[in-house]
Amino acid sequence: LGQAEQPRRLMSPELSAPVAAFIADLNDQGIQASVQGSAVVYSVYAVAGSLAGTEVPTAVSMSELAGWPAVPPHWLHFPSTVRFAATNTDTNECLDGWLRHSRDIGAWSTDRPPMVNWLAHVRGVVKEAIA
Repeated sequence: LGQAEQPRRLMSPELSAPVAAFIADLNDQGIQASVQGSAVVYSVYAVAGSLAGTEVPTAVSMSELAGWPAVPPHWLHFPSTVRFAATNTDTNECLDGWLRHSRDIGAWSTDRPPMVNWLAHVRGVVKEAIA
């Protein structure tokens, strides 16, 4: 991998506090994450839908994590092979071969940890993927 493609260490001093907190929160849920380019990349286990039973790679732009955990990211990144029947996409801040999808999380619950809310949202979106 080239220098720009090398994942940074998880808690690199170059990471902002919200990005480091997002990665730590993922780790607390048993999910390993890495920084690749301008995104935090991790995988979720699909529990429903056409991808059920598989690990689905996903990512979030570091710039969208500035308000974490009070404000969740809006855009979800997936490899272009993860498709949806209806979606708004672009390639801003995406890894090569990935698209980001506009997905509103709705009301941000405060009755459970933010990462639990986030992962439920991501899994809900993954459930809508088409094969």
